[in-house]
Amino acid sequence: MTANRAHRNVGLESQLMSHAAHVVCIALVLAAALSCAPSASPDLPREGGPIELFDGRVIPAMPELLGKRAQYELRLEWLAEKHEMLLDLMRSHRIEMWIVVSEEFHADPVTQYVAPPLHYTRRRDVIVFVDVGADGLKRYSDYWRPTEDYARFFEPLPAARNARGIQDTRTGLKALWEQYQPETIALNISGARGHDSGLTHDAYQFLADALGPGSESRFVSAAALIEDYFDTRLPGELEPYRSLVLVTDVIAQRALSNEVITPGVTRVAEIKWFFEETIAELGVGGVPWFEIHVAVQRYDPDTDAMIPYIHPAPDSLVFQPGDIIHLDCGFNYLGFASDWQKVAYILREGEETVPAGLQFAMANANVVHEAFASEPRPGMTGWEATLAIAKKLEGVDFLPSLYSHPIGYHGHALGPSINARNMDMSTLPGRDSILRAGSYRSVEFSATTAVPEYGGGTVTIPMEDDAYLTTDGYIYFRPYQTEWYVIR
Repeated sequence: MTANRAHRNVGLESQLMSHAAHVVCIALVLAAALSCAPSASPDLPREGGPIELFDGRVIPAMPELLGKRAQYELRLEWLAEKHEMLLDLMRSHRIEMWIVVSEEFHADPVTQYVAPPLHYTRRRDVIVFVDVGADGLKRYSDYWRPTEDYARFFEPLPAARNARGIQDTRTGLKALWEQYQPETIALNISGARGHDSGLTHDAYQFLADALGPGSESRFVSAAALIEDYFDTRLPGELEPYRSLVLVTDVIAQRALSNEVITPGVTRVAEIKWFFEETIAELGVGGVPWFEIHVAVQRYDPDTDAMIPYIHPAPDSLVFQPGDIIHLDCGFNYLGFASDWQKVAYILREGEETVPAGLQFAMANANVVHEAFASEPRPGMTGWEATLAIAKKLEGVDFLPSLYSHPIGYHGHALGPSINARNMDMSTLPGRDSILRAGSYRSVEFSATTAVPEYGGGTVTIPMEDDAYLTTDGYIYFRPYQTEWYVIR
């Protein structure tokens, strides 16, 4: 470390402590303002149309989303299509029987995507898929309140019902075992993630006991089958998912504007609650699937120092002129999840535009976007796609960091990762699989650039956009950010 660099970093901890003390001192003065929702500025109309901002941005109008019933009916249509694919997927993985068990308070993540998206609250619900050869796929369930919709997809287990309409699950499972004698029985075990290993130990023991001697030796993992099923997209899902991404973009852009942020007044927590409450107000049952948060990068011109990257920033932190704000957000809708990261800059007094060094940093982030869009192809492994992107980025004068994951039914979905943190290519992934045509991806990465205006300190631009894979590479659902969102 040079003497100049050491000077710039001296006392950073004390600066942060001083800032925190300052926040406490002004808390009483700001209490009334902070207890209320931020008011809209004159150039931010609150009606449903597009919003034009002083920085040239035009935030699109909020699209119309489906209500709860319409979502349910559309998901039933998709479920029928997915069931039509299931037999071929089972055969490709040499699975003759697949048993899904979901328990109250231990719901298997698979259930909502292989059965109608109902509210399952029984002690134990069992679903069985069986490859019966020339007669195709048989589907059974012991669900004790079979609605007409449920009956479209499953027939009852071969077991009598009692006076309450409840079947003896053990008897039904035993009958299936004896009738079909499957060579392989796939269970949701031994996966690398929660989605593909949802079977509890208690449920495992129940199945082994109910099926009887000889069955346990035929148990295999359903993990690869679940990934194929989850990561294979239907053509009809594309436009509804695009609507989810657009809504996420609209809310994020509004959050990173003067509609929500007043420098010197607004705290970090206001961003989270704006996002949460806006989603709730949509009235479509959407909820964030993770804790919405922001990060802050800040340069102190008085000390010529970059205050360390605060990630995530504390709820009480007050945004100040010169702050670089990074928002990480997303939510669930229609059985899908979005994942989105964007950045904004708060103008300092006297500034009319974002410093040139930060504009250069944004351009560097877009170089990574271009590499993601151009290099991966269906059939590549995640590692092969990582190598292709890294090759495209060879020789750049900034530090990329790749940590891209699949997205779809879940924010952190099943499928191969494209991962090279700080471009470290020394470690192969512990588990890998192939990129599927049409599958969705969270294109997530950062680009770290030295900024001359900040005494040579570095600024990290994190980005996250949702995209889908074609034979020509990834296509983004929304145009990715090419200019800073500016707050005054």
